[in-house]
Amino acid sequence: MFTDRLRAAQELNALARVRPAHTAFRALVRDVERWERSAGATDWSCELRVRALVGAAACVYALRGSVGAGNQVLDRAEAIALEVGDPRLRSSVHGQRGLLLLRSGDGQAALRELTAALDEADETNQRDMTLLRLNRGSAYVDGGQIDAALRDFEAALHHARVLGNDYYASFALHNIGYAHYAQGDMPAALRFMDESVALLPDGADGMALVGRARVLFEVGLLNEAERALEEAESLLDDEGLGLERAESLLDRARCLVGLRRFDEAREVAVQARRLYQRSGNPTWCLYARVVELEAMLGADRSETDTVSEARRRARRRSGLALKVALAGDERGVIARFGVSVPARLYAAEWSLLGGETDAAREILGAVRRLPAWAPFPVRVQHHAVRAQLAFADGDRRDGVRSVRRGQQAIAEHRARLGSVDAVTATAVHAVRLGNVDVSAALWTRRPAAVFDAVERGRAAFAGSGRIRPPSDPAHAGLLTRARREVEAARDIGSAADGELQLERQQHLREARRLQEEARRRSWLDSGEVAVPVATTERALRAALADTGSSTVVADLLVDGGAVTAVRVGGRGSRLRRLASLEQVSEHVRRARADFAVLSNALIPVPMREAALGSLQRTLAWLDDTLIAPLEAEGDLHLAARNVLLGVPWAALPSRRGLRTWANSWIDLRQGQPQRRTDHALVVGGPGLRFSSAEARLVAGAWQSAALLTGASATCAAVVDGLDGAGVVHLAAHGAHETDNPLFSSIRLTDGPLFAHELDGIDLNGVVVVLSACEVGLSTPRIGGESLGLTSVLLRLGARAVIASVAPLRDDVAARVMPALHAELRGGAMPGVALARAVIDEPEPVPLVCFGPLVL
Repeated sequence: MFTDRLRAAQELNALARVRPAHTAFRALVRDVERWERSAGATDWSCELRVRALVGAAACVYALRGSVGAGNQVLDRAEAIALEVGDPRLRSSVHGQRGLLLLRSGDGQAALRELTAALDEADETNQRDMTLLRLNRGSAYVDGGQIDAALRDFEAALHHARVLGNDYYASFALHNIGYAHYAQGDMPAALRFMDESVALLPDGADGMALVGRARVLFEVGLLNEAERALEEAESLLDDEGLGLERAESLLDRARCLVGLRRFDEAREVAVQARRLYQRSGNPTWCLYARVVELEAMLGADRSETDTVSEARRRARRRSGLALKVALAGDERGVIARFGVSVPARLYAAEWSLLGGETDAAREILGAVRRLPAWAPFPVRVQHHAVRAQLAFADGDRRDGVRSVRRGQQAIAEHRARLGSVDAVTATAVHAVRLGNVDVSAALWTRRPAAVFDAVERGRAAFAGSGRIRPPSDPAHAGLLTRARREVEAARDIGSAADGELQLERQQHLREARRLQEEARRRSWLDSGEVAVPVATTERALRAALADTGSSTVVADLLVDGGAVTAVRVGGRGSRLRRLASLEQVSEHVRRARADFAVLSNALIPVPMREAALGSLQRTLAWLDDTLIAPLEAEGDLHLAARNVLLGVPWAALPSRRGLRTWANSWIDLRQGQPQRRTDHALVVGGPGLRFSSAEARLVAGAWQSAALLTGASATCAAVVDGLDGAGVVHLAAHGAHETDNPLFSSIRLTDGPLFAHELDGIDLNGVVVVLSACEVGLSTPRIGGESLGLTSVLLRLGARAVIASVAPLRDDVAARVMPALHAELRGGAMPGVALARAVIDEPEPVPLVCFGPLVL
């Protein structure tokens, strides 16, 4: 009976139900001692007491946060173990002392105790071996010995499976995932963590969510990480686990810094620090202090105080950061990369903000070159600060060298990621590095320097992360179910009945849940494609000169709230300040609103004429402001981000009949690319008056075409048809999802075809025409990367994507598209084909050609 009670208490503790576990351990010790008073102590009863006291010590520490209080309980257990003379019991006490040391931040001492415990352990006791291996592996992780940690975690998994304990197996799998996270393999980390959660009967507990959130943070999925941590904090608070709750708060503070919510981040980090103080964990108090510093520095970078006040504050805070770094030094190697190094980097940057380059140089001198296994964000920050110092000293060569080293670290980090979602998310870690690079280049006012800096940052995240992954039936099933839910909601429509609208919202919520689950599965895929090489201004000018091209290339960026262009031609480069971003954004919004009116065939003539007049004035302003200063009389290629990708470039008055095309970066390709094949895939979706007729006319422009309309125009048929097609035409309703751009879609017979499910398809050399409303739009995510159906198609290798950035009227599409395809079949470049196809239209057409720079 006592043995069963011990196991029950241990299971409660393993499930983080600390309060009932503590009660159970104390009651067991009391009852065994009462039994011994009447029957006499035996080896069996002494072992029960030792193991119960060991469990109680863990609970005392978790509840009170006091290493001393936990060790007092262990002293009682050790006295019994010494009296009995059983090495197994001494092992148990050593193991628990090691765990308390580990949780108090003294990893080196913990490693010694846990190794001693394993030396005396009974190797046939699967439970003890499991726990000791798990705990020593964690001590190895804290010391940066990841390979040794992985060996311990894998051994723990073996012991747990022999024991037949799913809970312990789950912990081991989670820790294996964490070791892969520490090695930089995020997809593997998430796979093991998901496998871990599958073994838990009630789903993820608080610590499982914290571990997963750390991986998501490293990938750059900050919003998703923060949501997981909020849920974890609630679960841990319910269990009264102060130390674990502090971990979740600290990780959440890091996410908030990345989300630029600096004041909130600082408050949360302070909460975490206070919890660590209560638990007597000085090392992790310093970790929390470092995040406080990071939040303060983030706010100071964007501060608008006077120069003198900003410099005084920067110098004061540099001194504060140095004090934290010195305190980290006292904690030894365990705090090096979590405290000492980052605190010094913040101190150096504050010194630079304070105008003290000599002080910054001295501080950085104490930070030696970081090893490849140092935390990824710390390595990137190191390169960013070194670049800042070099630029401040006027040494552009060394500054650019540091930027490139940082970008190489980022490239190595993202190389293991697979999905477009994960690859673009990782750009958040490059924001500071890119800002340092571009700001220093703008200060020189040299067009070539600005162009090169902008393109270095943009190219780092261009291109797809992988080829198509192995077939995943579960993933496909989730998307099929999501499609059905969307269609069920569509069938209900906008009926006024309240109950029907409630049902419609339920369908849409379930569709979103399924989409998110499918998205999470995509994060498990690994990458296989190299990062593209950034185009330089010199290489671009040489290419323009070599080909005799009159093409003008405009690299657009935002500087101090204004749109600025680097204009590059065969004869040289110029820097042009064009207009405020606020004005441009407002005119883009007006143009889309006017296009929406013109796309509605039911709008009365007077309203249409008013909208047309408004649109023409808006486009003329955009033309005069953004195009005229570029002095482009022939072909014009624009590289832009965010709202600038939503400008209807080909519809601007001065571009009538001229090749105009855009991309999010300068992807230079010389020579007319060959089509993969002359076979066309043409699709007509449901719900549009002219889609079937348009599809037939387009198919007729090609000698070889697969035509899918009506019941044959399904998502599966379209995806299958992409293989082998050189030209793809989709005439269907489209939707750009601003808050979830990877689920922007084209509506087919059986529901929406999501951008997400195209991820991984090889579209190299294919021209894609999207005859649908607004699917040319994209949404910027944290880090600046744009996502949407068009951007996904380009990342998959499409030679060009012609799509609309505003509502497009059905009859206009039905006239323009056959002419466009006739030009494509005749060999015209996609941008040229579009310009010729719309030249005779009486009203502006919001179609834009997106694609690489082909000369």
